[in-house]
Amino acid sequence: MLAQALRPTAAPEAELTLAQDAVRLAAGSPEKAVADRLADGSGRGRDELELAVRAWQYGGVAGLSVLEEEWTVQGETLARARAALEAAWDDDERPTLRARGNRWTVVGAPSQLRLGRDGRWWPYRKEHGRWAPAGSGAQDPATALAATEQPAAEEA
Repeated sequence: MLAQALRPTAAPEAELTLAQDAVRLAAGSPEKAVADRLADGSGRGRDELELAVRAWQYGGVAGLSVLEEEWTVQGETLARARAALEAAWDDDERPTLRARGNRWTVVGAPSQLRLGRDGRWWPYRKEHGRWAPAGSGAQDPATALAATEQPAAEEA
């Protein structure tokens, strides 16, 4: 009992919404009929659920929120984001990025960085005309962007 009492405890996680829980369940690779019900129950189409599952697999609730939320980066957060982008590459290696909200798209490439509210950079790649999660979040934008250069799991 003493060992159990002294064991570190994780901070309690916030309760999942119904839509988040449906994605969590769908990440368990259920049968097609169950996946279809989860898509309906989460308010997503089948393709949207597949993207949400991929985001969940890369980062749980944080990964899913980066997929679903576009927010305006302001003030100190924007200054930190710009400084991170500036420091991530040498001047002659830095990609040209176009910013919109928390999303920085590489000009002329199918790559995008998304800044999560947790301060991590999440890589996205354009696949079949839509932005898809391409890896886990990273503190360094260059590290995150490098994940977009790897072939997608289903394309490998």
